[in-house]
Amino acid sequence: MGSRIRTIICGAAICAVAASCVQCPATDSPDANGTVCTEQYPVAEAKTAAGTTLIDFGRDAFGWAELKCASGECIVRLGEKLSEDGRIDMHPGGTIRSVEVRFAHPGGGYSRIPLKADRRNTTGEGATPAVPLDPKRGVVMPFRYMEILSAPGEVAKDDVRRMMLHWPMDMGASSFRCSDEPLNRVYGFCRYSILATSFAGLYVDGDRERIPYEADAYINQLGHYAVDGDWRLGRKTHEYLMEHPTWPTEWRQFSIMMAWEDWMWSGDKSSIAKCYGALKSEKLLIDLAREDGLLVTGGERRKGCVRPGMGDIVDWPEGERDGFEFRPVNAVVNAFHYRNLREMAGIAAALGKTDDASFFAGRAEKVRKSFDTVFYRPEQGVYADGEGTDHTSLHANAAALAFGLVPEGRQKAIGAFLKRKGMACSVYFAQFLLEALFKAGEAEAAIGLMSRGGDRSWIGMMDQGSTITMEAWSLGAKPNQDWNHAWGSAPLNVISRYVLGVKPVTPGCSEVEVSPQVGGLKFVEGRVPTPRGTVAVRVADGKVEFSAPEAIRIRRAMCRPVDGRGDER
Repeated sequence: MGSRIRTIICGAAICAVAASCVQCPATDSPDANGTVCTEQYPVAEAKTAAGTTLIDFGRDAFGWAELKCASGECIVRLGEKLSEDGRIDMHPGGTIRSVEVRFAHPGGGYSRIPLKADRRNTTGEGATPAVPLDPKRGVVMPFRYMEILSAPGEVAKDDVRRMMLHWPMDMGASSFRCSDEPLNRVYGFCRYSILATSFAGLYVDGDRERIPYEADAYINQLGHYAVDGDWRLGRKTHEYLMEHPTWPTEWRQFSIMMAWEDWMWSGDKSSIAKCYGALKSEKLLIDLAREDGLLVTGGERRKGCVRPGMGDIVDWPEGERDGFEFRPVNAVVNAFHYRNLREMAGIAAALGKTDDASFFAGRAEKVRKSFDTVFYRPEQGVYADGEGTDHTSLHANAAALAFGLVPEGRQKAIGAFLKRKGMACSVYFAQFLLEALFKAGEAEAAIGLMSRGGDRSWIGMMDQGSTITMEAWSLGAKPNQDWNHAWGSAPLNVISRYVLGVKPVTPGCSEVEVSPQVGGLKFVEGRVPTPRGTVAVRVADGKVEFSAPEAIRIRRAMCRPVDGRGDER
């Protein structure tokens, strides 16, 4: 990737950032899953009140620990969370990990601390088997801390290292900084989460199960694009899920969304060509549509769904649904369907399937009209959850707005409704709430939700002690949750795509939109990677500056370039 750039001046200064080639340092070559190992050393050590030595690696990571000491018996603990007494919490709740290991150290150099495999997240049995690691990696677990209970002689942090397993990512390709320090923290938190959860060589749902799910993978995919320009892992995961689908109705629909994003970022048609037949026949769900184009899915799993083994989910866990009332004809499912039809029309056209493209586009228009007729409640000015109910949840309205179903004249009202609701959804559906707010012109409200503290926030996750995005807002929201779930990383891609405003316009990012929405922020600056190089953006004092490699054409910007050709470049 070359470093030649084009700089556009939209104010008094020039923002020029060349493409970066900085790589995450790794100690070995990629394994069978494409992952590498990075050697890491502690950032701190302390003596606990119990006389043990606590080692802190600074952040959670998947891997294993190695210790060097004299020969003899060692007793150590590894864990993700500390208890109030400053020791590793051996009863952290949920699927937050901790383990105590007693082993014989042979003496001399570094020796790996042996770990016992967890049956659920390492077995290949069942309908949804865990993704296996390369056998040469052995057993890995997520941990931040090591506590040395006993060891021959004195052992300090210089005698300990961690081997972190991860996908090789160019962490130097992306950055973000703004006038709101909490938002900077949230960006860094989510950005690291993409690296840390890539240990399996697929986008897995965390540590409890270690299997891909389509919704998890979609948010992970968008987050990965915000970190570096490598689209291979997103495609690999998408194609895996085409062969190993999961049960929720909307999760099937995410496969089309993943295929679309893969094509838009990569510009490579080979995957959409390979998957086209299955996307059309298995993921579009058009066989469940009635005459007006709306899908009849039946409702929740095991409660009337029309296809065995599948059911509408809306949000997860169940308590995060804002009271959503399931109906056989569901507003959220049909909002996804509308988006799927529009994306399938684009995919079909790209593959030269003009009849299909025309059919999908026409069908999308039919769904748009029917959606408005069936779900919009003019007396309330918002959208209902389903046919036959007047209950109006955050989810129905956020999905309608995020996916382009709300006419321009109503967007302000729907945005105001969502603002009043606040974060009445899970970490997963926050993706679409944030997108909807930006599309309604409510950038300040969206940024406020991302940067605020409290129980239902990303700052709140960090305050609980996690250094990787969590599966849910708290253990109260999901008692079996883990502390390493990339579907909680929505602010990363939202900051990249909406705050910095960088989105692909044409497949392969040959044309990119730059339309920052900064709300009340005094300044923002950052870099967004693409397969063609890095786009840099800065907004300060009402002026927008941006730069990109010559291979990228900037189509739109929130400023007028100095050559006077309007906002298209």
